[in-house]
Amino acid sequence: MFVNEIFTKYKLIEMNKNLKLGIEVVLAVVIVVLCYTIYHTVNVDIEFGDEKAKRQAAAITKLQDARELQFAYESKYSKYADNWDELIRFAKEDSLEFTKTIGDIEDSVEVAEGRAWQEKVKIPAFEKLQSDSLLSESFSLEDLSRVPGTDKTFEIAASTITSGGAKIPTFQMGVLWDVLLYDLNHQLVVNSKEYSRKTSGYEGLRIGKIDEASTEGNWQ
Repeated sequence: MFVNEIFTKYKLIEMNKNLKLGIEVVLAVVIVVLCYTIYHTVNVDIEFGDEKAKRQAAAITKLQDARELQFAYESKYSKYADNWDELIRFAKEDSLEFTKTIGDIEDSVEVAEGRAWQEKVKIPAFEKLQSDSLLSESFSLEDLSRVPGTDKTFEIAASTITSGGAKIPTFQMGVLWDVLLYDLNHQLVVNSKEYSRKTSGYEGLRIGKIDEASTEGNWQ
């Protein structure tokens, strides 16, 4: 009887040891899985953020260059271009007029002697903007309308609003996150869209605003 009790207690102890070992193994596996999940989640967020920032910077540069062309277009036609073909045609073929000063126009003697004067000069729009350093170093007229990394084009629109009894021209150019980040993590793209929608009313990058006299970007 005594031997049976000892044997039974021994079996219980062994069972408890095995149970404890099993629990420890399960906990170790759970910890490893949790650590991997956390690492993977953080890594995905970091990679998404890096790639988004890279594409966003490239898109913003193009939108800012296009805005300079729109400013030049408006200075000549008192309205903004509502399509890329027209805006690019303007940059390639049209010209801007500006006043060129020869000599010291403030020197009355030079002016009287005909050594100083001002004259109207026309220069191709694209050349004028480049000479004034208003365009980025990476500016390329041929693919200005192309969204970086895709075969899509930026949205573009122009209109007018009435303020104080006067008509004011407006424009809007942009790209949705769905287009710019089309091949990245779906949920993180959804999160980006939601944030942009709440903060600016546009689910992507936008410069100008069609229904307001604003020429700023929604990232500024």
